Amino acid sequence: MPNLPETNRLRDSQLWKDLVLGNEQALGSLMRLHYRSLLNYGQKFIRDEEFLKDCIQELFIEIWNRKLTLSSPDNVKAYLFSSLRRKIYREVNKLPLFSPHESADGGDSSVHVEFSPEWWLIEEESLAERTQKMGYLLNLLPKRQREVIYLKYYQELSREEIAQVMTISPQTVSNLIQLAFMNLRDRMKTVAISLLAILGLFLS
Repeated sequence: MPNLPETNRLRDSQLWKDLVLGNEQALGSLMRLHYRSLLNYGQKFIRDEEFLKDCIQELFIEIWNRKLTLSSPDNVKAYLFSSLRRKIYREVNKLPLFSPHESADGGDSSVHVEFSPEWWLIEEESLAERTQKMGYLLNLLPKRQREVIYLKYYQELSREEIAQVMTISPQTVSNLIQLAFMNLRDRMKTVAISLLAILGLFLS
């Protein structure tokens, strides 16, 4: 029996096929299903919610207008994340307040992934304090390492899908995960080893 992520991917794949065939309800369903996660991801790049909402809406309009020429992505969610990432860079570069020295190519200075204590969804009070420390340590990671962890754990994307979203090689994804793990390990002397073990899953 397929697990939930695989079930969601199959659902998205069918909706995408329906969209390509001109089904407006499929387009609406995809937007409803992924709107919140796209908005959340977009906020890692820019905090202007209205700007992001416009970007997401325009993205789906563009997908609809190009539906006859679209191929079926292996992972619709990864495709949407990648498309939104590129669109944000394009639109930000058009803003009059955009600073020329800021990176618009997905480099380290452009991503603002932040982790809150609630990110781990741990309810036990004994772990809550350590979870808060973990959130603090994650926020100390370089920005691209934070983005990789966010996409892999929170959005459940594979190494290849993360590579697609960030326009880097799968090996670079692995390297960033490895570096993130090493950085956390070096800083986690006061954090429970159980949380370190959880992060070790990223290496599998």
